[in-house]
Amino acid sequence: MEKKPFLTLEQAKGIINDVPTPFHVYDEKGIRENARALYKAFSWNKGYKEYFAVKATPNPYIMKVLQEEGCGMDCSSLTELMLCESCGITGRNIMFSSNVTPVEDMKKAYELGANINLDDYTHVEFIKKVCGVPKTICCRYNPGGIFKLGDSKEKIQVMDNPGDAKYGMSEEQMTKAFLELKAAGAEEFGIHAFLASNTVSNDYYPELASILFKLAVRLHEKTGVHIKFRC
Repeated sequence: MEKKPFLTLEQAKGIINDVPTPFHVYDEKGIRENARALYKAFSWNKGYKEYFAVKATPNPYIMKVLQEEGCGMDCSSLTELMLCESCGITGRNIMFSSNVTPVEDMKKAYELGANINLDDYTHVEFIKKVCGVPKTICCRYNPGGIFKLGDSKEKIQVMDNPGDAKYGMSEEQMTKAFLELKAAGAEEFGIHAFLASNTVSNDYYPELASILFKLAVRLHEKTGVHIKFRC
């Protein structure tokens, strides 16, 4: 597929006359069209919601555009949470996933009513002490081993060795975490997993979904909790 820049050379030179370099130029029309195309592609799933990684482009104007198109925000730090708050993005429109989380970051996520995704088993006790367990909580799963779908021609899939990753919980830890969080007041649970980066294989998301759905069944059977969402 041929890719054409949304900005011509002449337009770029015109901007330079008024705006000092360096600068970024964003295609708002293209951003909105892509967001709408994404939601259309997943229109069969009424519960689908896209969370934009704020760390990728921590720009409040871009965040507002995506908010208007129905997207939530994925945050990993206090600064990103504060950016969301300044844009009027709160509650379930925020997914907070963080590792080695400072106290003030966790407190802010709780204060904003964000979906909090616990990165490792020690976070269960941590969130109890720092702010308390919200009624809706999510935990990150790490199946261990190597996640491989076969090399793409680009050969750019990375971070595909969960067994060596510091992120996430084993299934045994997930089971204990869910039981402890349930006892502490959690009522609805989510499961999160990130098994590879930069993959261009169309098989990645179906395979990941299969892993999470099967895990959800096993965890429900072991703990009896209501698993509301997967991400």
